[in-house]
Amino acid sequence: MDDRFSGVLDSRDAMVSGLEQSYPVYKQLGLASVGYEIVDERRFCDRLVLVAVRWAFLDANGDTLTDSNPSYLLRREDSGLRATVCIQTDDMEKLQALAESRGVDLAFRSE
Repeated sequence: MDDRFSGVLDSRDAMVSGLEQSYPVYKQLGLASVGYEIVDERRFCDRLVLVAVRWAFLDANGDTLTDSNPSYLLRREDSGLRATVCIQTDDMEKLQALAESRGVDLAFRSE
């Protein structure tokens, strides 16, 4: 969710499908790999934790193309940790700026 959109993914398969659909655009932008750093962690109780993450999107040389700073509300379940909410704060603006610098049209993302 962000200030423009809220949505629900019903399954891990739905998440994978969304990422697969985004891959061609990220490839056009020069994405070769992704790294992350946990910036902050706040435990609410035994099963809930809010985690702030910095994702770094890297080119083939390992240079940062852009980054994203979402927070995830995670719940511990019998099968492990599960993301229940992802709050995006700056990803679309940064992605749009990168696309403009590379001459890539992201108009489809508003559909």
